[in-house]
Amino acid sequence: MSAGVATSSEALLVSAARQGDLVAWEQLVRRYQEPVFRAAYLLTRVTPVAEAATEAAFLRAYRALPSLEDDIGLVPWLFRIVIGEARQKRRDSGRTRTSSRPDEPHVGPHFPATPISGLAGTSEMTPLERETIVDAFDRLAEEDRLVIASRYLFGLSRADSAAALAIPEVLVEEHLAEALKRLRARMGVAA
Repeated sequence: MSAGVATSSEALLVSAARQGDLVAWEQLVRRYQEPVFRAAYLLTRVTPVAEAATEAAFLRAYRALPSLEDDIGLVPWLFRIVIGEARQKRRDSGRTRTSSRPDEPHVGPHFPATPISGLAGTSEMTPLERETIVDAFDRLAEEDRLVIASRYLFGLSRADSAAALAIPEVLVEEHLAEALKRLRARMGVAA
């Protein structure tokens, strides 16, 4: 998912999809399928559950497309929907834990082994450094993982993060700062 204002091509696709153009909707799904799956996987950490949440999120989004408000934007709206679907699928599958430690990692050509592998600088880390940050990230509360992911993994702006997480925009940076502080504490790094 990318931050910022929708591109004109995205706006045209959304407009066409709202009018029932399935080809336009399929293009949007292809464009956002991977990041929506990554968001679902961040919450469920089980590939089949994340896949089910992704499918349900796109189906729900398509049905609700006429209610998409122009000021929210497609990306934060999809993020909000997939968060809800992933939480529901996790509950349905009997998973109640809040840790994101994977049971069945999904690793492929376009999906990193961990949800934080997309963070800037992690590719230059040693395996031990990466393992340390992944372990610390995994032990964070879901809300902390979501705010960090919205800003750093999915590159959402402060406004889009606020819309996606359903929190006031003025609180996004405060929540992010606190989440990063807890991440550093879990890593044993002074704040």
